This record gives sequence, structure tokens and C-alpha cells, in this order.
Amino acid sequence: MKSLKSVTLEMSLKPFRETGEEYIRWVCRDVFAQWKPLLKGRDQVSVMLWTADGSEILDYAGRMEEPFEWGYFLGTANLPLAGEGDRPDLSLHTKARHYMEDPPVMTYGILRDIVRILKEEGSSALPGVKIRVGETFDIGPEFALSSFKYTRHTEIISGAGVDRKGFIDSTARLHADDRVYAAYPDGIPEGEPFGLFLGRQADVFLRDMGFDYLWLSNGMGFSSEPWKMTGKIFDGERFYPEKLERVRGDVFEFWKYFRQGCPDYPLETRGTNNSVGIDYATDGVPLYDIYHGGFDILPPPNSPWAALNDNFGLELMGHMTRICDLPGGSFLFRFYIHDPWWVNSPWTERYDSAPHDIYLPMAISRLDEAGKVCTADHLNLLSIDNSYGEMPDLFVNEPLPHLLKAEEHVPDAPGPLVWVYPMHEYTTATREEVLSEMYFGDRFVCDSINDGLMLNSVVSTDSFLVHDLSIYKDCVLISPLPERPEVGEKLASFASSGGRVIFYGSAARKKLAPAGDGIEFLQVGGEALLRAALNRSGWQVKFTKKVSAAKVPTMTLHKHDNALFLSVYNTNTTTETMMKFPLGGPVLMGCETELRDGFATYHFARAEHRECRVFVEQKEGVIGARERTVVNDDYRRRFAITGLQDATLRYFPETDAMGAARYSDYATGGDTTPEYLSDWTWVAEGGYYEIRHVTGDLNFYTPKKR
Repeated sequence: MKSLKSVTLEMSLKPFRETGEEYIRWVCRDVFAQWKPLLKGRDQVSVMLWTADGSEILDYAGRMEEPFEWGYFLGTANLPLAGEGDRPDLSLHTKARHYMEDPPVMTYGILRDIVRILKEEGSSALPGVKIRVGETFDIGPEFALSSFKYTRHTEIISGAGVDRKGFIDSTARLHADDRVYAAYPDGIPEGEPFGLFLGRQADVFLRDMGFDYLWLSNGMGFSSEPWKMTGKIFDGERFYPEKLERVRGDVFEFWKYFRQGCPDYPLETRGTNNSVGIDYATDGVPLYDIYHGGFDILPPPNSPWAALNDNFGLELMGHMTRICDLPGGSFLFRFYIHDPWWVNSPWTERYDSAPHDIYLPMAISRLDEAGKVCTADHLNLLSIDNSYGEMPDLFVNEPLPHLLKAEEHVPDAPGPLVWVYPMHEYTTATREEVLSEMYFGDRFVCDSINDGLMLNSVVSTDSFLVHDLSIYKDCVLISPLPERPEVGEKLASFASSGGRVIFYGSAARKKLAPAGDGIEFLQVGGEALLRAALNRSGWQVKFTKKVSAAKVPTMTLHKHDNALFLSVYNTNTTTETMMKFPLGGPVLMGCETELRDGFATYHFARAEHRECRVFVEQKEGVIGARERTVVNDDYRRRFAITGLQDATLRYFPETDAMGAARYSDYATGGDTTPEYLSDWTWVAEGGYYEIRHVTGDLNFYTPKKR
């Protein structure tokens, strides 16, 4: 069963170098042919068009023959255009360029034709699949020329933005304007809320063009400074709680105004680069209220900025905070293949053609109110065309197998570490001390993930309070100091029954941490990060760096089909990683590991995604795990473990093979009929087999599914 119900291909208009119907149809046909292995069998497939920057919506007057500015630039479109006398290597952050000589003129009628033909070709290529086409709206100056934003209505622009050009503040109000607009034939009245104007214009524009939904980009509706960790409530030095009621009210009003003007079209959102706590503490973003306000939005996905700034801790941490409590249960994973604007194709130029930014965020899961483990069911690809409008096959063929494998291995149980996150409490806070706590607490978790903390499961406090604690029996729970006493009491109850809980927060609020066995407190701002605290819970990870300035690997650890899956982003391949878990050193499939003092040691490549079903307690030696041919009609899988020396070994079979797996010594495996061994113990409560004092090499067999 496929976990991804919906796949969206994002693209600009640059591939449409000619605007006749035959050429448009040829491009659209190629889009679906390239990506068909990913698209087939989905419930829904969408193409999301980066038409311009959204000014085509703001300027729309209802005339199909009218041309509009579109995204035919390299670099920031609203900068001066490079001329013949300029250096050819002039930075795109200094002057913009056209992506081709004499780019075509686009009219609203041509755009309507592109939308129509995309739907026709999609339906032809994928019978029975719902085909949608979406439009985008961006707050900044990058993608297309905008006289609306940067000449006629500069009152809606605030902040530093990009290349000295600001961003739209969604809470702004417009000055009067006597131009004709589709939803405002008599012009814009003075003081019209921008959200209402955008909503009314979008409602007409989306209908006339045949679009099915709208994507709000780069923090639109959330923050006018989506890439910063400062804002209207926090200036980098102090918080201003006295501004909070007005600011959070203004942000919420945007969504009410937009839905007043555009009540029915689905909305998808990009969000900011930050977290729920940081967004609220800096810009008063009441995400809980927005989610539960009946606005019919798909929540923001993981930020694409980890590809640019290497801060995967921020990407993973921020994503978890936004999905712990959801309006409809669905959430999105977005992967960055090409950038249509900046001569930048991250798959080759930022990721080294390595799939870590696929496997790390796809390992993220949330526990819903019923205790069910939920993973991303929407996938967006930004984008399928590069800055020159090309769609090279390499950028399909290389990442595609990893996207499919990550989907196959999505989490199906709570991870070893679960973050109990207070979205509701954080986004209704009013006191300065709580703003500080959420801001620095989220940054602390970000730093901990960048320090090698394998955290990728999250649950909201609202859901945690109604759960039976038995679902966390194999987990370490991590929580900020609780704002609600009942959350602290339940976490303390979990610890008193034998569980482990780690609280973090400021020293001034340490008194809020429950006391007792199994409970630990870490001070935010202290030297110790969360990885160190896990040593006492048996989850030990250490690193030896050859390059002192190198970042340690960012890693996730999740459960699937009774195995652990380790995903890794390793910034320096000379770094050594040492791991010892509660049941022994993890032996990763397809690898050899040297055991030192019980720690399994690895030198990881730039990106890894490895299955682990075997844990070994052995002081030293080299252990290997390799797939082998079955040569036996009773089994679907055989793998060998080599190098055991008086070891205790624990083996986690696939779920359907629990209690039915077999093993033999290595000599009787292979092409011979196996002679099975039986001196192992089935530990039902743990879901594993245990063998003690074993020396030599072993084969493990998984029965065929009957």
C-alpha cells in the first residue's frame, strides 16, 4: 500500500519556449512521461505552476488577451537587467538576466491553455487519477517583475527581504487605486485589507484560468520575514509581549479576510524556515488557531533551506513542530531537485547526488490523537525544470529510486525517541518567560539534532494526554518543561512505571520539572545537549572527527516492519560514528563494523539509509551483515552475520515472521539444504530472538508469505 496518496510536480513556465498549442502539448506530455514511475497508482497528481510571483493575480483585470509579467528571469527579477557592457559572470544577486533570448510573451489566454492542456495530457497518461493544476503566490521580488508590489503599492512591503527588496506583509492594508481589477472594477478602496483583496482577486483568477488550488509561498500568511529568527515580537535582544495580542490577531485576520474573498479553493502553504515556537515568539503566528480555524489549508512542509545552509537540524525540528497537531491529518514532504531561478540544481550541486534530504525528512512521523503513527501522504518536487527550462532525465532517474525506497520504509511505530511538543500551549502564551522558553527551547532541540540526536517522532501534548502510555513502552520521551500540570503529571507517571523522560528548559524554571527515577533535566544554554543525556538511557552515540571544524553527522532512527532504519547525512566522510544501543551494537545491513568496547563503529558515506535487524554484545571484533541468495522455496530472504566471538546476538525478524524465522550456521547455508539450529530464545515482548555465547558465522531466514 502506498503511503503517498498525492504527488505534485512543481514547474515554471520556462519549458514553454513557444506558446502554440502543439508545442505546449509536447512539453506537457513529456512531463508525465518522465515522472510516470512515481505518479502511477496515486490518488491525485498535481502540477503546480510557478507562473510568476503572484502579481499576475493581483493585476488581473479579466482580459484574456492581456499580457502579464512572468518568471523569465535568472536571479532577482526586480533588480536591474544586466546589459551588454556588464561582466558575463556578474552575480545574479547584482543584476538579473533573461533565461533565453527573446523569451515569449505570455497572455492570460495562453496561461489558460497551458492549464487546460496539462489536465488533458495528465488524464491521458494516468487514467483514473485525479489531475489538478495549482497556481503560486510569493511575497518577494525574486521571480517576476512586479509594479504592483514595488511601484504602485509599496505600503504592503516591509523588511529587508531579498537583494534590498522587501516582502509583502500579509497584515497590511492597501491605499486607494483607481485601476480596473477583475474583482474590483471600480478600483481598490482606501484601507482595503490585503488579505481580502488577494482572496477576491484569486477567486476570480483561479476560476477563469482553470486552476484547482493556490500555494502561498515563503511564509505568506505567517510572517513577513520568513527566513529570520527575529520579528515584530522579538528584536534579537528582548521580547515585547505587550505587542502580542495585536500582532497575533492581525496574522489570524489575514486568513479570515482571505477566506472571505476566496471561500472554496484549497490552499497549500510553504510556511517559514523556522518552528512553531520561534514563529510565535518572533512574529505572533497562532498556528494552532489557524489550523483549527476552518481555513482548509495543507500545513507547511519541511523547509527547503537545509540544502542551502546545511542546517538539517532546523529543517527536521521545524517540520516536527508544525505536524504534531494537524487540521486534517495530512502533511507534506517537499524535495528540492532544481531551482528554476538561481542556476542552482541542488540534487547535483548541493546534495552531491546523495539522497539524505529524502531519507531524513521521510523518517519523520507523528502520533495522532488515536495513537496511530502517521507519515507524509503528500509529496512535492521543487522543481522538475531547471533555471533554463530544461528537464534533464538524470534529475528524474537518480533521485526517483530513493523516493520510492523512502516511501517503502516509512515509520510504522513510534521511534526510540519521541518529542512531546506543546503546540497549543506555545501558540496561546502571553508571558515573556514562556516566549523565551519556546524560542530558546526550539533552538536547543535544533542544535541537539545537529549534534547527532536521532529525533524524528513527535506527538502534541493534546494527543499525549489522551494516549495509553503503553504505546511508549520502548521510547524515551523528550519534553520542554510543561506549561500544563497534567502533562507533567502524565510524563512523571510514565517515568515511575519504568520509562525514561528528559525535560529541557531554563534554569529559572527548573522547579517545574517533576522529580523521580527515570527523569532527567537539561538546562537550555548549558553545554550538554540531548545526545549526551541519552547515554543513561542506553542509546549511546559518539563521534571521532579527523577535522575538528566538521559538523557531526545528522541522523534519524525509525522503526519499520520490526526493524530499525538509520538514515544519515555525514558532512565529512572521515568522521567515525560509534553506536551502542540498549540491546547491543547495531549491525547495519550491507556493512561491516568494528566492535570496540561494545560500540559498533562506522565510517559513513555522505548519505546512508540502512536497515538494522541485528544487535550484538561483543567486546571487540569485526562483524558483517550481507544479503545472500536464498536458493530455497520456503524462504524469501537470507542474510549472513559474520565474525561472532562468544557474542550475545538479538535478531528482529520481519513482522510476519515473528516466531517463524529460522537460522543455521554458515556452513550449511548457501546452495545446500540448511541444517537449522534451535538454541535461541523468542522474546515475545521485545519482538526478537536472542542467542548467547555464539561464535562463527550464521544465516538467518525469513519465511515466504503464505
